Amino acid sequence: MRQRDDSKRLAFLEATLKEVAEFGFAGTSVARIARSAGVSPGTLYIYYADKNALLEAAFFYVSDQVIGAAVASFQQGTDLKDGLRRTWHALFRLGLSRPEYFRYHDSFTHSAWMTPDIQARNEAKAAPLLDAVERGKETGLIKPVPLPLLETFMFRPIHHLVQRTRQGSFEGTDEQIDLGFNMAWDAIALA
Repeated sequence: MRQRDDSKRLAFLEATLKEVAEFGFAGTSVARIARSAGVSPGTLYIYYADKNALLEAAFFYVSDQVIGAAVASFQQGTDLKDGLRRTWHALFRLGLSRPEYFRYHDSFTHSAWMTPDIQARNEAKAAPLLDAVERGKETGLIKPVPLPLLETFMFRPIHHLVQRTRQGSFEGTDEQIDLGFNMAWDAIALA
């Protein structure tokens, strides 16, 4: 049995992000991904059983980057509002430097490939941040509404503002990011 090379795995995942951005999930070709990664399609199948497994692995790769940046920036033990502000800045910077992460994450999340099990996996990885938000709800700092509403009003604006910054219609300065964060905070804060 041949050994798996982590650099090849990463090349497959990065090629998948590009392929899906250009052709969508349905039009994605394993052969083109393999060519883009510089290997044969047969080699790709050593790593992934099929196209679906590759698409899911690419989502896990992207999600781990996004969730990792969010959790690392939050820094447990700090004030919830300041931690979320740091998270906003970290995600905004990640979105500007790697917009393909946000595009793939958004596309996959709104596709048939997103399952409750995958959602549960991501929520487990984001547990330090989600637990702090839950404590904020319990202490009356944050509105006692379901997580999808909090997520929509707190984090979805980042995706939109990153896109607008890349288009040149929003100036992504620290001051503007703080203004956006404050507006998002006002939407979820109880007081």
